[in-house]
Amino acid sequence: MNNMKKIVVLACVCATALAAVARPHFGPPPPPRYHHHHHHHGAAVGAGILGAGILGAAIIDAATRPDTVVVQQPVVAAPAPVIVQQPTVVAAPAVVSTGHYETRVQNVWVEGRYIDQVAANGAVIRTWQPGHYEQQTTQVWVP
Repeated sequence: MNNMKKIVVLACVCATALAAVARPHFGPPPPPRYHHHHHHHGAAVGAGILGAGILGAAIIDAATRPDTVVVQQPVVAAPAPVIVQQPTVVAAPAVVSTGHYETRVQNVWVEGRYIDQVAANGAVIRTWQPGHYEQQTTQVWVP
């Protein structure tokens, strides 16, 4: 709510309070009584002074308080990236060699190991097999 709306609302509240204090009875006033007792309306005067003080303070506060200012920062655009294209290198044509696979047999050393064997009675017997050479067949590319 801005300051002017606050002042108007506060003024209405003060005026209503002042009216309620100054004239506490609604409806037509009672008929006058003829006696020499004077009514002092100190409460009404006090409420008026209090309302004026509150209203004055609100006006001074609204006049002296700076409004909130929102400043939007300017948008800074980043420069576009520079793309440098490298020169194209033409590769030499691939050399196609002719050749074929040959099957060769090689001797390969196999380390020694234990082997489990099952005897005729169902018992497992572990025996040592020493290292040895085995022949393996491999395919080799021959250009």
